Amino acid sequence: MLTVKMKRYICCTLVLLLTTAGVQASAQAALIGTQQVANEASVEVQRDELQTLFARDDVVQKLSSLGVDVADAQQRVANLSDAEVAQLHEQINDLPAGAGALGTIALVLLILILLDVAGVTDIFPKI
Repeated sequence: MLTVKMKRYICCTLVLLLTTAGVQASAQAALIGTQQVANEASVEVQRDELQTLFARDDVVQKLSSLGVDVADAQQRVANLSDAEVAQLHEQINDLPAGAGALGTIALVLLILILLDVAGVTDIFPKI
């Protein structure tokens, strides 16, 4: 059987639970701007492009030749912050592919023309 103290305890507990049942924590919401959503989507695209870059065969071979574990490199890219991903993506895009190749081709062509004019070679017979 329930004692008077036990009934009082149960009654007080029920009253406390019923009075606090209607109280809810207030949630705060703010509008998310289009720019913020676009930036987040852009960062994810950049992160995917970097992961794809690190999965290419030539990059894997170069990293392996330098003693870098490719799985570690991919994990590090996955753990980069959004700002770091944007910075790395920007730096990779700023580096021209085959930098200096045009200058090298022009130099070789100039040397061949000079050798032909000097009569050392006969590469361009109409010059």
